[in-house]
Amino acid sequence: MCIVFLSYNDNPGPDGYKLIIASNRDEYYERPTEVAKFWEKNSNVIAGIDLVPGKEDGTWLGITKCGKFGALTNYRQSDEFISQDMKGRGFLVTDYLTGDQTCEEYLTELSSNGHQYNGFNLILGKLSLENESKFGYYCNTEGKVIKLLTPGIHVLSNRTLNFPWPKVVYGREKFEEIISKNSANKRDLIDGLMGLLNERRRHFPNEDDSCYTGPQDELLSDAYKDACRAIFVKFDGQSYGTRTNTIILVDAKGHVTYTERTLSNGATDPDDDADWVVNCHEFDIIER
Repeated sequence: MCIVFLSYNDNPGPDGYKLIIASNRDEYYERPTEVAKFWEKNSNVIAGIDLVPGKEDGTWLGITKCGKFGALTNYRQSDEFISQDMKGRGFLVTDYLTGDQTCEEYLTELSSNGHQYNGFNLILGKLSLENESKFGYYCNTEGKVIKLLTPGIHVLSNRTLNFPWPKVVYGREKFEEIISKNSANKRDLIDGLMGLLNERRRHFPNEDDSCYTGPQDELLSDAYKDACRAIFVKFDGQSYGTRTNTIILVDAKGHVTYTERTLSNGATDPDDDADWVVNCHEFDIIER
């Protein structure tokens, strides 16, 4: 499970933001990962890097110095729907960020070959400092239709964009509230969003799973689905859960603040503060 809260606005006020991202990556703690940084192979890109053999250089979230953005979540599936022979989904973000296609061009091509990947959701975008920004979405499992996003708030977890899982509905309201109260103070905004990403409240824990059940997840365990009712996921006994929080802010002038809090490689306990590494990068978008 993962979650991405996104807000974009082409005409923010002086204290506002063109883009606000708050995202959790949920993964096995032992999965080798490089912390977010500007890539040696392409210094235009800043993102974390997957280091699993065969999937090196894939990523789940990133942005470039020219304003391209990409975010990926898996579409929730039981093992019977997952094939080990499929292409690595992390390359979907990498290829867009390092390529020359617009998000519409990339998603149009992907809609023809999306069957080569296990289930995924993909949000891509290109920020513009003077013109209209473009954001698009595609899921290769449900719907399979390219959607161009309108300015405002969108939330993506592991079903489809803005699908009303209880934690998505709750998180959207809190995300909007945090932005409204703290946009004038960047430090408060980051702290508020980081607090949201680390909320462990399980939404509707005493009711059935019908609101969370998807068409390809019938065989998932009740314990796993229960753990995933929270924004911050901790699946006890499985060394799985939220291992990276990322906040990306792009202000009205195109200044980017990229903050990542991630479990260090080899960590096994997300409740041990010493296991978390925080890094921050700031730069200005230069349109090309």
